[in-house]
Parts: sequence; C-alpha cells; structure tokens
Amino acid sequence: MKGNSTFKTRTRSGFTLLEVVIALAVFGFLIGGLLGFLPWGIEGVGKVRDQNIAYGLVDAIDVELERMGFSLVEAATKNLDDMYNPTSPPIESTEKFMLLLVAKNRGGGVAFEQVVSRENSAYLNNASNEKEGEMVDSFDKDAGGTVYFNRVNEHPVSLSGYENEDWKTPPHSYSWIPEAERYFLIKVSQFPFGHRHEHHPSNGYLALQVDIQWPYKLPVPPNGFRRVQEKYRSHFRFPFAMSR
Repeated sequence: MKGNSTFKTRTRSGFTLLEVVIALAVFGFLIGGLLGFLPWGIEGVGKVRDQNIAYGLVDAIDVELERMGFSLVEAATKNLDDMYNPTSPPIESTEKFMLLLVAKNRGGGVAFEQVVSRENSAYLNNASNEKEGEMVDSFDKDAGGTVYFNRVNEHPVSLSGYENEDWKTPPHSYSWIPEAERYFLIKVSQFPFGHRHEHHPSNGYLALQVDIQWPYKLPVPPNGFRRVQEKYRSHFRFPFAMSR
C-alpha cells in the first residue's frame, strides 16, 4: 500500500502535456514581445552615440574657427550692412550669410565646407535640394578689401574650393571629407538684428550661434549621397564667441 501511495504521489507531481504547452506559449509570447523592443533599443543606442559625438565636437569647432580667423568668420556670417559707416549705425542686411562646417559620423576633426546664403525652411526641407543654400564665393567688406571663401592657394580653404587633384595629396587630403561622409553639419551664424549680442565693429569679440545638426548627408551606393532635409535632423545648439 505504501509503495502504491508513493507511486501515485510522484505521478501527480509532474507536468501534464497541456501545462507544458501553455508554459511554452507564455514563454514564446514574452520573448516575442522583448524581441519587438530590440530595434528600438538599437536605435536608442545609435541616437545616444550620435548625441555624445555632437557634444564632443565643441572643441574641434573652436579649433577650426580659430584656424579660419576672426576676419573670415566675421565675413562668412554677415548679418548687417554699413558696419563701418561712422555717420549711422549698422542696418539689417537683406543678404545674410551662414558658415557651414562638417564632420564625419565618428567625430574628430571639423572642416570648413562652404559659406552659403541663409535660406528659409521651405528651401531646406525640399527633398530635391542637394545644397544647404546658394554658395557664396567672396564678399566685399565695408572697410575695403575682398574676402575669398573658396580659394585653394591660401589657407583657410573650404571643402568646396578643392579641385579633384588637390584633395588626393597632402596637405589638402588631411582635411578632405568626402561628400557622402559629411554626417554632422555645423551651422555658424551671427545673432539676429536687435539682439543684445548682435555684432558691431566696436566689439572686442564676435558672438555666434552654433547649431550642430545630424544626419546631414548619407551615402547612396555606389558613389552617391543624399542630403537629409532639415526637419528630419537632430540638433544641438550653443553660443560661441571669438575674440579679435
């Protein structure tokens, strides 16, 4: 009797086939739900990585702007007219410039891409545009003299100023970033007219707005690229100042 009782108890302590099926179904449901979150997690890691790289570009931006020099950056971010007119204060310009810098998706060095005219949001969000604005080659300063933005014979030089043969060899190749690899866009501009930080020739510094945006351009196989519309980019903005 004891032996039969023990046998019956052990038999009842096991799982039935129905219980096993239910357990597997619940397990599969939970694993499926967790796997559904995996793409979000990977995307989140990528966003955090890009954001950290963007934060780390601040020093590289400082180095590149200092390399370009106060006079060139002042001209490349033109916002006012009659800056040096002694009889009247500066007035808001109808033609405003914006300085563009770029960096690769892994960060590191920042390079001067070009100077463009400021464009409205409709232009920047046009999917057919491969440009961030109409390129500006030079600027005649109010105080006299011309600033050239795209020359290759003197530094600093923009990426738009490189000819095909120039960027393949040092020293130009040290600064060259292929079009499809310009992942981070750094827009540098002066503060708007009427702002307390608006530029004036009497200032001992040049106050600037810096807007890091990504992704700027993405590769398209085999050798192409596409420009991402501004409304789809992430942003990191901060103020910056250069001394004369």
